[in-house]
Amino acid sequence: MFVKAGRHLLGAVVACAAFVVQGVVIYAGLLACAVVADADTGGPLAGPFLVLLAGVVGVVLVPLLFLPASVIAEMAAKKGRLVAKWLVASAVAGALAMVYVFLATVATGMGIAHSLLASLLGALTVLAPTALCVSVPHGALKLMPSTPRAVHE
Repeated sequence: MFVKAGRHLLGAVVACAAFVVQGVVIYAGLLACAVVADADTGGPLAGPFLVLLAGVVGVVLVPLLFLPASVIAEMAAKKGRLVAKWLVASAVAGALAMVYVFLATVATGMGIAHSLLASLLGALTVLAPTALCVSVPHGALKLMPSTPRAVHE
């Protein structure tokens, strides 16, 4: 049981790190657009703040989104097929992200069209971290020494 929890904890940490990497990539893209358009770059703390914000979002989404998605994927793919786990976890995480973002945008007073667009972007944003959150525990299980598989599950 502790081995399985450790594998999933490692997957959650990697999913949080993926959000930090996404924050760096988004900041680099925004900075490039600002330089090309000769606009304000946001100051010296814009990059670190955006990366910190992305990390906080990743930490918040682990129990709200990645944990339910990976648990449902584990239950749905009993035989341990990685592709089936990816598909199920991506569908669950995408649906949960769409609901969370839609509720947040409606609560802040955005229009329905903007809320739908934001929820679609939210679903796309969680696909890579979800794939990592599912792949890391699966890969950790494959890398463990050859002992009976039932011991690790």
